[in-house]
Amino acid sequence: MTRKTKIIATVGPSVNSKDGIDKLINSGADVLRLNFSHGSNEDHSNIVKWAREHDQSVAIMQDIQGQKIRTGEAKNGTILKASNNIEITNKDSTSDENSLYINYKNLYKDINSGERILIDDGQITLRVVKKTRSSMNAQIEVGGELRSNQGVAFPDSSLSVSSLTEKDLKDLKFGNELDVDIVAVSFVRNANDITEVKKIINKNIKIIAKIELKSAVKNLGEIIDESDGVMVARGDLGVQLPLEKIPFVQKQILDEANAKGKITITATEMLQSMKDSHRPTRAEVTDITNAILEGTDCVMLSAETAIGKHPEVVVEVMGNICKEVDSRNDTSTIKFKEQSVIDTLTTSIAKGAVQIANEIDAKAIIAFTETGRTPLLISNYRPEAPIFTFTSIDKTYNQMNILWGVEQIKITRLETTDEMFKIADSWLQNNKNYKKNDKVVVVAGTPPNKEAATNLIRVMKIGEF
Repeated sequence: MTRKTKIIATVGPSVNSKDGIDKLINSGADVLRLNFSHGSNEDHSNIVKWAREHDQSVAIMQDIQGQKIRTGEAKNGTILKASNNIEITNKDSTSDENSLYINYKNLYKDINSGERILIDDGQITLRVVKKTRSSMNAQIEVGGELRSNQGVAFPDSSLSVSSLTEKDLKDLKFGNELDVDIVAVSFVRNANDITEVKKIINKNIKIIAKIELKSAVKNLGEIIDESDGVMVARGDLGVQLPLEKIPFVQKQILDEANAKGKITITATEMLQSMKDSHRPTRAEVTDITNAILEGTDCVMLSAETAIGKHPEVVVEVMGNICKEVDSRNDTSTIKFKEQSVIDTLTTSIAKGAVQIANEIDAKAIIAFTETGRTPLLISNYRPEAPIFTFTSIDKTYNQMNILWGVEQIKITRLETTDEMFKIADSWLQNNKNYKKNDKVVVVAGTPPNKEAATNLIRVMKIGEF
């Protein structure tokens, strides 16, 4: 059984060498994630260079940092005690038991009485009890040790700051130079945040919206419409929302994105124990399994591969879990749903191709594509047959590494549909050992080489051409 769910592996110090990247790809990584919250431009350039030199195609995902609101320096041994009050300021100063500095310029404008301030992923929780134009006082609800430069979240507040920082703008332009395939956008609150990114990046780069804020969940529909896909960023969501709600929000995000024919990624702590261990927990295996059954196209590894002790082993374990779940595709909830709410010709053809392939027990579905949209929609219906996609576009070839169940083949530009059928027939016989009269379903566009021109389904028997 060939694995159909795709694996995204974050790169970092554990794999920051040509040998490390080679091992990561050889172990099964389909997409390499460059986390621009860490590492230098030289580090990222080297990763892309090494990845492109590998015989196997991988997609490169640039994950921009977004707004990072933090505390400043803290006095050593500072303990915030529950029930005490503390002054909150945005004037640069050293924090202690009585005063807390937060580096957010719109602090007094955006944060209101009654709203919470979470520090270090909620390890410390404050609630604002008094605010003026130039001062703020909060009660400590959950205390703890305050260390320097800890992350701050405002789950109850509407922040007026832009989603893109000056660093993000520079990083996006650098991503254009690196010719990345995909950009993951942090701190997304609404569709406009995605629109702003589109103005900066190259037109052919795919955009993944990271759903990590309460406001993003509220505006999920418009964000999905504006993006090429979404990531369930469960780490930050777990700070913004009660933890018991996260499984249901994950399902909501995957359902809505799949219904609109968009790419879906599930992330955060999927194999967290394997940063050190050679073996996952039972809960982690179950978590990954449920995410795949709920319709995720990709599962993502973060610290496990970036700073873990044995990143290639983690990818191999993830691959084995995915392969087992993929072999039981009949249990997937996505298979039994009317997937697309988009009434387009391409969607209808994709759905029809999958129905035909399932009914005639086709050995494969063949798709010819310029943009990757057709194979995405085909994969969205979770066919039993493997999906083989032919394209002459380098960028599309790389980007299809993120699509569930898709294996892509690079070809030269073809001028007629007969040429398409011939090359598919030949490739299946020579590379997949298909036999004469094996049935396959072909999806293509006529005339060829035009975007959004998919208008043909054909049942073909191997050896006809």
